[in-house]
Order: sequence, then structure tokens, then C-alpha cells
Amino acid sequence: MLRREKHVIFRSISTAALIAPLLLAMTATASASAVCERLNARLASLPRIVASNANVRDYTGAISRQNLDLRQARSDLRRMGCSSGSVIIVGGPNEDACDSLSAEISQMEMDLQTLKARRQSLVTGSDSDVIRRRIEAALAVNRCFDDQDEVLEAAIEEPEAHRNILNGLPPISDGYDDMRGSDTDFTTPHDNYGPGATGSFRTLCVRTCDGSFFPISSDASPADFQRDAETCRQRCPGAETALYYHALTTEETDQMVSAATGEPYADLPSAFAYKTRDRSQNGQCGCRPLGQTAIQQSTPDNGKGVVDLRATKKTQDTEATQVKNTVADRPYNPQDNKVRVVGPSFLPSQETSIDLRHPAGPGYQQQQTN
Repeated sequence: MLRREKHVIFRSISTAALIAPLLLAMTATASASAVCERLNARLASLPRIVASNANVRDYTGAISRQNLDLRQARSDLRRMGCSSGSVIIVGGPNEDACDSLSAEISQMEMDLQTLKARRQSLVTGSDSDVIRRRIEAALAVNRCFDDQDEVLEAAIEEPEAHRNILNGLPPISDGYDDMRGSDTDFTTPHDNYGPGATGSFRTLCVRTCDGSFFPISSDASPADFQRDAETCRQRCPGAETALYYHALTTEETDQMVSAATGEPYADLPSAFAYKTRDRSQNGQCGCRPLGQTAIQQSTPDNGKGVVDLRATKKTQDTEATQVKNTVADRPYNPQDNKVRVVGPSFLPSQETSIDLRHPAGPGYQQQQTN
């Protein structure tokens, strides 16, 4: 009897030892499944924000306008005598106005940083995107994607058979060889892709001193950036330039970025500065040939697109010749009469003139009539 009880107890212990790992595995599986369900539920509750190009353009335009307003405010600060570059003047005649304008500039700088941060969040993603990536990482750690992989593998192993009506058609090359002669050039859709394909970027040359720009290429690829940068330097000599680009079909010019650094054009310190330049004054920033001074470059051209320097030099030489050939006037002296008289003298001299009061005399007498 005692031996039988010991045998039953031993069998119970053995059974418990076998069942315990199974129970632990089931408990762990249930716990992992619950964790995956909670993570998936939290992932599904996150909002998905899709940033459009229009929103990015709006923020880029606002940043450009804020830069222009900030530049104008700083110019007013210098004009009022509040500051001279890096030196701030304290106790001047316009101290109250200077303090008010300085506070306004500080607020404008804070607003500019806020606009840049919001635009950056649209480009790189918001806080919800960061949380989404963390949840996806937790799902991968807890192996929550294994079940999905098994379902996908089962679907791949047993694909559905669909009837394709194109399988019964003859090959394209059958019966059409005579149409593809040497005199006709056919271009297939695949010919537009590959190493020699054209790009979809528009490149622009930006003059960094005032932010002005002009187009270089309208359909360039990244492989063409070095060539366009050299063209940019050649078209605007004597000034510092940089190559910028933007997508041709989905972006505007104010969204262009630097081809060298990737920085947006709106972040350039001189962005759109050419719009605030005083048109009545000659600009010191411009494209000019090497060796040409700023005074020569700012010479007015009377509305013409080309200034003929040869014609200007010829006019100056003509004026110098006229000045050289001009003889100064001399005072008139009636005694200095060097005019040679040819022929008889028809008028009597002063000594032989007629005296009407005393006509009788030894000289010539005019015949008198009654």
C-alpha cells in the first residue's frame, strides 16, 4: 500500500514537471500577445499627418517675408543712430525709440525661429512620428511581427492563379520587323531611364551679396550640378555666387536649396535683399568682368542693354581735339591794321576833305550846282 502511494506521488510530480514548462510558455505567449495588442492599439490611435508641399511653401514664404521685415528694422535702427553695426549706442537722442525698436527686433527674431522650427517639423515629421517609430521598435523587440510574417509566407506558398489574357497574344516582334527600319527612330518608355536619363531639377545661380538669382538649367540632374556651378561663375564674374536647385514640377523658386550644403534659400542672410535695395542709387553688388571697377560698372547706359566703350572713348578724343584747336580771342586794336589795299582810293584823305564852311581852298573842290 505504501509503495503504491509513493508511485502515485512520483507520477504526479513527474506530470507536474512536464506541464510546468508548457504552462510557463503559454503564460509567456499570452503575455507577449497582450503586449503586442496594446502596442498595436497605441500605434493605431496615433494621428498620421501628411505634410503637403503647399504647407511647406506657405512657411517658406512667411520666413522670407520675416527676413525682409527684420532686415528693414535693422536698417531703421542704424539710420536712427541706435547702432552702428556691432556697436550699440546708449544714451543717444532717440533712446526711447531705439529701445522700442530693439525690443521689436528681438520679437521678430523669436518669430523667425518659430517659423523655421514649424517648417522643419513639416519636412522631417512631427512628435507623433517619433512616437510611431518608438512603438514600431518595441513591436520588433517583442517579435510581434512574426505572426504577420507567417501569414505572408503562407500567402506566398499558395498564390492564387489568375488568368492573363495577354499570354495568348503573339510576341511584339512577330510580324512587326518591317516597321522598325533603320530610317525610323522609335523610343520606348524605358529609354528615358538609366544612367543617361535627364533629371527633373531646375538649377539657379544665386548672387550671395544681394540674393538675386537667374536660371541656369530647367531639366538638370545631380550629375549636372558641377557643370551648372561652373556656368554660374562664368555668367556672373567678379561676384560670389552659389548654385541652388528645386524640383521642377512640385516646388517653387522660393523653395530652392543649395546644391553644395542643402540649406534652403530662405535661410541665406541676403535672401531677397535685392527687393529692398534703393533703385535710385548705384548698387555696389553686381556681376562685372575682372578688372572693372564698381564706378565703371554703375555707369548709366541711357536705357540700352549694351554700353559701347569704344564710342565713349571716341567721343572723349573728339572733344579733346576741339578744345586743343580752339584759339583764344585777342583784343581789337584799330591801329594795328595789316590789311593790304589793292587798287585806287576813291575816298579823299583827311587832309583833302571838303570844308563846307570855307569851300575856297587849295584842295579839291566838289562841283556845286545852283
